[in-house]
Amino acid sequence: MEQTGTAKKMIAVSDSAERESYFLKLILSSCGHGAFSAAPASGASNTSVLLSPEASMCPNPARFPVWVVRYPDTGSIDRRGYRKVITYSVKYSGADFTARNIRTAANHTTSFEISGVGIIGRVHLRTAEKTVVEAALAAATAAIAAGVPFADALEALNSSGPLKLPG
Repeated sequence: MEQTGTAKKMIAVSDSAERESYFLKLILSSCGHGAFSAAPASGASNTSVLLSPEASMCPNPARFPVWVVRYPDTGSIDRRGYRKVITYSVKYSGADFTARNIRTAANHTTSFEISGVGIIGRVHLRTAEKTVVEAALAAATAAIAAGVPFADALEALNSSGPLKLPG
């Protein structure tokens, strides 16, 4: 459902995060939330969320209300100036959002659970490539941080067809 009377919420993605950007666009276009869009961080203005997997690739983070970053990359940076930091990880349970029970099936799908905000949801991606899990988790975390409901982000990932991943 498209929101009316409100400004579009922009999710900026660091320039090095091509796969994360792919999944974020998939989520935003699939879940019918026209009030959200994604753009490269280098040219984004009026953004509500920055998705920057690596702390070192974060362009001027103080201008973003919410920063989504891979855990534990935040340990090596100074958090002063950041309004809110949300973390994700496929390895560490200390992150705000985690991917667990990652499995590749004989039918060339990769499945995993996203755990965060007190809820757990199962994702099935149509690829045998386990390396995409982190990018999908990062995109889902950024979408949820911007206000996309958890269930909508999961549904979008689960309803995607065969993936056409960059790089």
